[in-house]
Amino acid sequence: MSRQLPRGLVSPTLTPFKGKVIAVTGAAQGMGFSISRYLALRGATVSMADIKAPELTTAAELIQKECPDASIMHAVIDVSKAAAVDEWIASTVATFGKLDGAANNAGILRPTTMLKDLSDEEWNRIIGVNLTGVMNCMRAELRVMGNGASIVNVSSVAGLIGLPGLAAYVASKHGVLGLTKAVAKEVAANSIRVNCVCPGAIDTPMLRSGAVKAEVYTVPAALQRVGSADDIASTVAFLLGPESSYTTGQSYAVDGGWVC
Repeated sequence: MSRQLPRGLVSPTLTPFKGKVIAVTGAAQGMGFSISRYLALRGATVSMADIKAPELTTAAELIQKECPDASIMHAVIDVSKAAAVDEWIASTVATFGKLDGAANNAGILRPTTMLKDLSDEEWNRIIGVNLTGVMNCMRAELRVMGNGASIVNVSSVAGLIGLPGLAAYVASKHGVLGLTKAVAKEVAANSIRVNCVCPGAIDTPMLRSGAVKAEVYTVPAALQRVGSADDIASTVAFLLGPESSYTTGQSYAVDGGWVC
């Protein structure tokens, strides 16, 4: 006699995202690349976007080589520009017919600057990419998504606490949390879920660039190590997938116990 799974559970599968179209920003390297690869390996059709053209092309080619049966497209955009985001999402739907999910990961981190020395240009650029960019993406995505879709925004541990010398970055990442929670309530009636991931110190090109003074990110995690981009990718995939079908408006700290 066959055994039925409880409502809300799904049978394990190696390709849980087969037939799903997912958009990923900041996809050229680091967490965005790992998210794109992780999803493609599990059957997703992926639309990758980034502002870095050569790196994005290379990233898409690497994923396509590893996942020859996957459908991959990529577009060079600046997420702070609404028209560019709208065009990318429209092109994604025109190419693949729909949009089932999104990982809004694009973000920038500038060298440590105390607030008294912060320029208008630096403030506007960081807020423009990290917060307005997420809003631009969510707005375009929600206009084409149907019932049951899922969005995951990437904030930061800096969206949960304060960090000295990073006022603009911290403000932008706190804003992503607020945006996530507000929109989750707006779209819940359509069974669209919106959640947020808050990475701690993750081994990515951004962290290795030295843009932030070492003492700010000196492994304050309880686990006493930095995380990997795949740690973020697996959490994003969980929140995009059916196993988290009753989860919305939440922020998941993937920080090794930094904030606990």
